[in-house]
Amino acid sequence: MTWPDYDPLTAAWNWLHSLAGLLTEPGSPFWWPTLCVAVLAFVVIGLVTHASLREMRAQAMPLAGRAFLQQTAVDFGLFIVNSALPFLLAPAFFLFSASGAAISVALFSPILGLPQAGATLNHPLAMACAALIPFATTDLSLYWTHRIFHRYELLWRAHRLHHEPPMLTPLTAFRFWPQEQVVHIGCGAFMGGFGLGIVATSFGAKVDPLTLLGVNAFTVVWNLAFSHLRHSHVALRFPRWLSHVFVSPHMHQAHHSADVAQHDTNFATVFALWDWMFGTLYLPKKGERFRFGVDDPAPAPAPAPPQASPHALP
Repeated sequence: MTWPDYDPLTAAWNWLHSLAGLLTEPGSPFWWPTLCVAVLAFVVIGLVTHASLREMRAQAMPLAGRAFLQQTAVDFGLFIVNSALPFLLAPAFFLFSASGAAISVALFSPILGLPQAGATLNHPLAMACAALIPFATTDLSLYWTHRIFHRYELLWRAHRLHHEPPMLTPLTAFRFWPQEQVVHIGCGAFMGGFGLGIVATSFGAKVDPLTLLGVNAFTVVWNLAFSHLRHSHVALRFPRWLSHVFVSPHMHQAHHSADVAQHDTNFATVFALWDWMFGTLYLPKKGERFRFGVDDPAPAPAPAPPQASPHALP
């Protein structure tokens, strides 16, 4: 898509149509099977840990009444607004993706050779790589944009909105100001295109990614694999070896801790490999729990008033 082909009204209609399929479309983050998996995992964990119904309710909804409704309203409102960005800014994101692919081909073609014009490869291995590699490069992009938003004060002022809630729910995953979301999506589109360029030069042809129900197969698997429990109070842990590969819900909950020493760790979305490689991995202890939110630094004490000199004149 290019700017002359772009129709804002059509883009807006496509966005509204996507909201109608919020629970039924496989590409939606709230596709109904993903919600069922999250609920089933929550029940199984409760049974295995012999938690009472009261304890399970406290994990599912730590806040109640007005506080819960206020936070949910803000989270849902930001989710709706941010869901429009891929549609309304589609040409820009397409250009980012195309630029990433072009740069990748330029970098790797001297080593691997240029892809053959018009050639298409539908080998299962190539299709799996065309789904996995862009999925991984996009996740690497999210790691660094996330980390940068923590690193610089001006960017943190925007990102702290995501960390402010004392309660985590699946909607908290979308609690971002639109300008921050544009950065994450734009950089992700660039790196996704970069990954596709790697695949095209590696196999010497255009490769269609492996999909499930029309969506990147690895995206569908990730959405089904406890993704909703990342922003919850259900402390699901992975074995230690697996926690060096994938981010468990318990690990991401540590990132949302009010303790600054913990929320500056575990920046990755899917692959904990990035945190492990770049020195930001934190593996919570079994049974470790966190208080969520943002603690503002204590104000500096007021300077003491000057003491009168004992030799001063009255």
